[in-house]
Amino acid sequence: MPLRSYPRSGLSRLALAAALLAGLAGCGDVVLTDGGSLSRRDQFVTSDAVASESKLFIDPTLPQTVRTVRIVPTVFTEAVSGPGLTPAERRVIANAADRALCYDLSLRYDIVSSGRADLTVRSAITRVDVTNVPGASATIGASAAISVAAQVGVGFANTIGKVPVPRVPIGLGSLTIEAEALDARNRQRAAMIWAGAANSFTNQARFSAAGDAYDLAGEFGQDFGSYLATGKDPFKGELQLPTYDRIRITTLGEAPLDPDCEAFGRAPGVDGIIGDMFGLPPEWTDKGPGISTAR
Repeated sequence: MPLRSYPRSGLSRLALAAALLAGLAGCGDVVLTDGGSLSRRDQFVTSDAVASESKLFIDPTLPQTVRTVRIVPTVFTEAVSGPGLTPAERRVIANAADRALCYDLSLRYDIVSSGRADLTVRSAITRVDVTNVPGASATIGASAAISVAAQVGVGFANTIGKVPVPRVPIGLGSLTIEAEALDARNRQRAAMIWAGAANSFTNQARFSAAGDAYDLAGEFGQDFGSYLATGKDPFKGELQLPTYDRIRITTLGEAPLDPDCEAFGRAPGVDGIIGDMFGLPPEWTDKGPGISTAR
Protein backbone atom coordinates (compact mmCIF):
# COMPACT_ATOMS: atom_id res chain seq x y z
CA MET A 1 0.00 0.00 0.00
CA PRO A 2 1.29 3.51 -0.76
CA LEU A 3 2.10 5.82 2.08
CA ARG A 4 0.73 9.23 2.89
CA SER A 5 2.21 11.84 5.19
CA TYR A 6 0.60 14.69 7.02
CA PRO A 7 -0.42 16.92 4.10
CA ARG A 8 0.71 20.07 5.88
CA SER A 9 4.31 19.26 5.06
CA GLY A 10 5.76 18.78 1.61
CA LEU A 11 8.99 17.56 3.13
CA SER A 12 7.18 14.76 4.93
CA ARG A 13 5.66 13.61 1.65
CA LEU A 14 9.04 13.54 -0.05
CA ALA A 15 10.52 11.57 2.83
CA LEU A 16 7.66 9.08 2.72
CA ALA A 17 8.13 8.54 -0.99
CA ALA A 18 11.79 7.77 -0.38
CA ALA A 19 10.85 5.39 2.41
CA LEU A 20 8.41 3.60 0.15
CA LEU A 21 11.00 3.11 -2.57
CA ALA A 22 13.43 1.83 -0.03
CA GLY A 23 10.90 -0.66 1.28
CA LEU A 24 11.39 0.62 4.80
CA ALA A 25 7.85 1.52 5.80
CA GLY A 26 4.49 -0.22 5.96
CA CYS A 27 1.04 1.01 6.84
CA GLY A 28 -2.19 -0.19 8.36
CA ASP A 29 -5.45 -0.99 6.61
CA VAL A 30 -7.44 1.89 5.12
CA VAL A 31 -11.18 1.10 5.37
CA LEU A 32 -13.98 3.40 4.19
CA THR A 33 -17.14 2.61 6.17
CA ASP A 34 -20.75 3.75 6.03
CA GLY A 35 -21.56 5.04 9.49
CA GLY A 36 -24.97 6.40 8.58
CA SER A 37 -24.49 9.77 10.32
CA LEU A 38 -24.55 12.02 7.23
CA SER A 39 -27.69 13.81 6.08
CA ARG A 40 -27.04 12.79 2.47
CA ARG A 41 -24.48 10.65 0.66
CA ASP A 42 -25.39 10.94 -3.01
CA GLN A 43 -23.00 13.69 -4.09
CA PHE A 44 -19.61 12.18 -3.41
CA VAL A 45 -16.60 11.87 -5.65
CA THR A 46 -13.67 9.68 -4.65
CA SER A 47 -10.16 10.85 -3.91
CA ASP A 48 -7.09 9.32 -2.35
CA ALA A 49 -3.46 9.84 -1.53
CA VAL A 50 -0.75 7.89 0.19
CA ALA A 51 -2.26 5.88 3.08
CA SER A 52 -5.61 7.71 2.86
CA GLU A 53 -8.83 7.30 0.97
CA SER A 54 -11.88 9.54 0.93
CA LYS A 55 -15.21 10.42 -0.57
CA LEU A 56 -15.72 14.17 -0.99
CA PHE A 57 -18.38 16.71 -1.75
CA ILE A 58 -18.38 20.50 -1.52
CA ASP A 59 -20.56 23.31 -2.81
CA PRO A 60 -17.99 25.33 -4.79
CA THR A 61 -19.52 28.60 -3.58
CA LEU A 62 -19.05 27.70 0.10
CA PRO A 63 -15.78 29.59 0.80
CA GLN A 64 -17.27 32.79 -0.66
CA THR A 65 -20.62 32.59 1.13
CA VAL A 66 -19.57 31.63 4.66
CA ARG A 67 -18.24 33.93 7.36
CA THR A 68 -18.88 32.14 10.67
CA VAL A 69 -18.41 28.46 11.54
CA ARG A 70 -19.40 26.44 14.59
CA ILE A 71 -17.73 23.09 15.33
CA VAL A 72 -19.79 20.43 17.09
CA PRO A 73 -17.44 18.17 19.09
CA THR A 74 -16.64 14.90 17.33
CA VAL A 75 -18.42 11.79 18.59
CA PHE A 76 -17.90 8.04 18.36
CA THR A 77 -20.68 6.04 16.70
CA GLU A 78 -22.11 2.90 18.27
CA ALA A 79 -20.09 0.86 15.77
CA VAL A 80 -16.95 1.66 17.79
CA SER A 81 -18.51 1.57 21.25
CA GLY A 82 -17.07 -1.80 22.20
CA PRO A 83 -13.85 -2.54 24.12
CA GLY A 84 -10.45 -1.35 22.94
CA LEU A 85 -10.30 2.31 23.97
CA THR A 86 -10.82 3.92 27.34
CA PRO A 87 -13.03 7.02 27.80
CA ALA A 88 -9.89 9.14 28.22
CA GLU A 89 -8.44 7.79 24.97
CA ARG A 90 -11.67 8.46 23.09
CA ARG A 91 -11.71 11.98 24.46
CA VAL A 92 -8.25 12.92 23.21
CA ILE A 93 -8.78 11.24 19.82
CA ALA A 94 -12.02 13.11 19.16
CA ASN A 95 -10.57 16.37 20.41
CA ALA A 96 -7.44 16.00 18.25
CA ALA A 97 -9.74 16.00 15.22
CA ASP A 98 -11.62 19.08 16.44
CA ARG A 99 -8.49 21.03 17.37
CA ALA A 100 -6.87 20.46 13.96
CA LEU A 101 -10.15 21.24 12.23
CA CYS A 102 -10.50 24.50 14.17
CA TYR A 103 -6.99 25.65 13.26
CA ASP A 104 -7.48 25.25 9.52
CA LEU A 105 -10.97 26.71 9.54
CA SER A 106 -9.69 29.72 11.50
CA LEU A 107 -7.33 30.55 8.64
CA ARG A 108 -10.39 31.74 6.67
CA TYR A 109 -13.47 31.93 8.91
CA ASP A 110 -14.58 33.36 12.24
CA ILE A 111 -15.07 30.44 14.65
CA VAL A 112 -18.03 30.82 17.00
CA SER A 113 -18.70 28.64 20.04
CA SER A 114 -22.38 29.50 20.53
CA GLY A 115 -25.31 31.04 18.74
CA ARG A 116 -26.11 30.90 15.06
CA ALA A 117 -23.41 30.37 12.46
CA ASP A 118 -23.33 30.34 8.69
CA LEU A 119 -21.96 26.81 8.81
CA THR A 120 -22.09 24.04 11.41
CA VAL A 121 -19.50 21.26 11.16
CA ARG A 122 -20.04 17.88 12.78
CA SER A 123 -17.97 14.71 12.64
CA ALA A 124 -18.39 11.08 13.74
CA ILE A 125 -15.73 8.42 14.18
CA THR A 126 -17.07 5.24 12.59
CA ARG A 127 -14.13 2.83 12.82
CA VAL A 128 -10.94 2.48 14.84
CA ASP A 129 -8.32 -0.22 14.49
CA VAL A 130 -6.29 0.16 17.65
CA THR A 131 -2.50 0.09 17.76
CA ASN A 132 -0.80 -3.16 18.68
CA VAL A 133 1.11 -1.98 21.74
CA PRO A 134 3.79 -4.73 21.79
CA GLY A 135 4.49 -4.08 18.11
CA ALA A 136 4.72 -0.32 18.64
CA SER A 137 7.03 -0.70 21.61
CA ALA A 138 9.76 -2.15 19.40
CA THR A 139 10.72 1.32 18.16
CA ILE A 140 9.64 3.56 21.04
CA GLY A 141 12.32 6.05 21.96
CA ALA A 142 14.26 5.64 18.73
CA SER A 143 13.52 9.17 17.60
CA ALA A 144 11.22 12.01 18.58
CA ALA A 145 11.48 13.25 15.00
CA ILE A 146 8.83 10.76 13.85
CA SER A 147 6.22 12.77 15.74
CA VAL A 148 7.72 16.13 14.83
CA ALA A 149 7.90 15.16 11.15
CA ALA A 150 4.22 14.26 11.16
CA GLN A 151 3.40 17.75 12.37
CA VAL A 152 5.77 20.09 10.57
CA GLY A 153 8.10 18.18 8.26
CA VAL A 154 11.22 16.07 8.27
CA GLY A 155 13.38 19.13 7.57
CA PHE A 156 12.25 20.83 10.76
CA ALA A 157 12.70 17.61 12.73
CA ASN A 158 16.28 17.36 11.53
CA THR A 159 17.00 20.88 12.76
CA ILE A 160 16.45 19.75 16.35
CA GLY A 161 19.07 17.07 15.93
CA LYS A 162 16.91 13.98 15.51
CA VAL A 163 16.96 11.56 12.59
CA PRO A 164 13.62 9.83 11.80
CA VAL A 165 13.79 6.08 12.37
CA PRO A 166 11.22 3.85 10.61
CA ARG A 167 8.85 2.07 12.97
CA VAL A 168 8.38 -1.69 12.93
CA PRO A 169 5.29 -2.19 10.69
CA ILE A 170 3.38 -4.46 13.07
CA GLY A 171 -0.12 -3.73 14.32
CA LEU A 172 -0.39 -0.24 12.82
CA GLY A 173 -3.71 1.43 13.60
CA SER A 174 -6.29 3.08 11.37
CA LEU A 175 -9.21 5.49 11.65
CA THR A 176 -12.34 6.30 9.67
CA ILE A 177 -14.37 9.49 10.16
CA GLU A 178 -17.35 10.93 8.35
CA ALA A 179 -18.16 14.61 8.57
CA GLU A 180 -20.38 17.24 7.03
CA ALA A 181 -20.96 20.98 7.05
CA LEU A 182 -24.55 22.23 7.24
CA ASP A 183 -25.71 25.76 6.56
CA ALA A 184 -28.23 27.75 8.61
CA ARG A 185 -31.09 26.07 6.74
CA ASN A 186 -29.67 22.63 7.59
CA ARG A 187 -28.59 21.92 4.02
CA GLN A 188 -25.43 19.92 3.43
CA ARG A 189 -22.82 22.20 1.86
CA ALA A 190 -19.85 19.84 2.17
CA ALA A 191 -19.10 16.33 3.35
CA MET A 192 -16.24 13.89 3.64
CA ILE A 193 -15.79 10.24 4.49
CA TRP A 194 -12.13 9.96 5.45
CA ALA A 195 -10.11 6.82 6.11
CA GLY A 196 -6.47 6.81 7.06
CA ALA A 197 -3.87 4.35 8.30
CA ALA A 198 -0.71 4.79 10.32
CA ASN A 199 2.61 4.25 8.59
CA SER A 200 6.04 3.31 9.78
CA PHE A 201 7.65 6.64 9.07
CA THR A 202 5.60 9.58 10.41
CA ASN A 203 3.31 8.06 13.05
CA GLN A 204 4.94 8.00 16.46
CA ALA A 205 5.04 4.65 18.25
CA ARG A 206 3.56 4.83 21.77
CA PHE A 207 2.64 2.53 24.63
CA SER A 208 -1.00 3.16 23.77
CA ALA A 209 -3.74 1.46 21.81
CA ALA A 210 -4.96 4.96 20.91
CA GLY A 211 -1.63 6.29 19.62
CA ASP A 212 -2.20 5.89 15.89
CA ALA A 213 -5.85 6.95 15.99
CA TYR A 214 -4.80 10.10 17.84
CA ASP A 215 -2.32 11.05 15.11
CA LEU A 216 -4.77 10.17 12.34
CA ALA A 217 -7.55 12.25 13.91
CA GLY A 218 -5.32 15.29 13.54
CA GLU A 219 -4.70 14.43 9.89
CA PHE A 220 -8.43 14.20 9.26
CA GLY A 221 -9.02 17.54 11.00
CA GLN A 222 -6.54 19.29 8.78
CA ASP A 223 -7.82 17.66 5.61
CA PHE A 224 -11.47 18.51 6.23
CA GLY A 225 -10.64 21.97 7.57
CA SER A 226 -8.53 22.75 4.52
CA TYR A 227 -11.25 21.42 2.22
CA LEU A 228 -13.88 23.69 3.79
CA ALA A 229 -11.59 26.72 3.83
CA THR A 230 -10.29 26.46 0.26
CA GLY A 231 -12.76 24.30 -1.63
CA LYS A 232 -9.82 22.32 -3.00
CA ASP A 233 -9.21 18.59 -2.71
CA PRO A 234 -6.74 18.33 0.21
CA PHE A 235 -5.19 15.18 -1.22
CA LYS A 236 -4.05 16.88 -4.41
CA GLY A 237 -2.45 20.03 -3.06
CA GLU A 238 1.02 21.23 -3.97
CA LEU A 239 3.97 20.57 -1.70
CA GLN A 240 4.55 23.39 0.74
CA LEU A 241 6.59 24.22 3.80
CA PRO A 242 4.75 24.67 7.12
CA THR A 243 4.13 28.26 8.17
CA TYR A 244 5.44 29.76 11.36
CA ASP A 245 1.90 29.93 12.76
CA ARG A 246 1.33 26.24 12.07
CA ILE A 247 4.53 25.29 13.86
CA ARG A 248 3.92 27.44 16.91
CA ILE A 249 0.25 26.52 17.29
CA THR A 250 -0.08 22.89 16.17
CA THR A 251 3.30 21.71 17.48
CA LEU A 252 4.57 24.09 20.15
CA GLY A 253 1.15 24.59 21.73
CA GLU A 254 0.89 28.37 21.61
CA ALA A 255 -2.42 30.29 21.54
CA PRO A 256 -4.67 29.63 18.52
CA LEU A 257 -5.40 32.27 15.91
CA ASP A 258 -9.09 32.36 16.86
CA PRO A 259 -9.84 32.55 20.62
CA ASP A 260 -12.85 30.25 20.20
CA CYS A 261 -10.46 27.44 19.23
CA GLU A 262 -9.34 27.45 22.89
CA ALA A 263 -12.45 25.31 23.49
CA PHE A 264 -10.42 22.40 22.10
CA GLY A 265 -7.34 23.12 24.18
CA ARG A 266 -3.83 23.56 22.91
CA ALA A 267 -1.34 21.14 21.45
CA PRO A 268 0.84 19.45 24.09
CA GLY A 269 3.87 21.39 22.86
CA VAL A 270 7.27 20.54 24.34
CA ASP A 271 5.63 18.17 26.83
CA GLY A 272 4.17 16.22 23.93
CA ILE A 273 7.45 16.06 22.04
CA ILE A 274 9.27 14.79 25.13
CA GLY A 275 6.43 12.37 25.86
CA ASP A 276 6.71 10.97 22.35
CA MET A 277 10.41 10.30 22.90
CA PHE A 278 9.41 7.89 25.65
CA GLY A 279 6.29 6.58 23.89
CA LEU A 280 3.89 7.98 26.48
CA PRO A 281 0.15 7.62 25.80
CA PRO A 282 -1.32 10.78 24.23
CA GLU A 283 -3.71 11.38 27.13
CA TRP A 284 -0.72 11.77 29.47
CA THR A 285 0.50 14.91 27.73
CA ASP A 286 -2.58 16.15 25.87
CA LYS A 287 -5.08 17.49 28.40
CA GLY A 288 -7.86 17.56 25.86
CA PRO A 289 -10.60 20.15 25.31
CA GLY A 290 -10.63 23.47 27.07
CA ILE A 291 -7.35 23.08 28.96
CA SER A 292 -4.15 24.81 27.92
CA THR A 293 -0.88 22.95 28.35
CA ALA A 294 1.32 25.67 26.85
CA ARG A 295 4.26 26.88 28.86
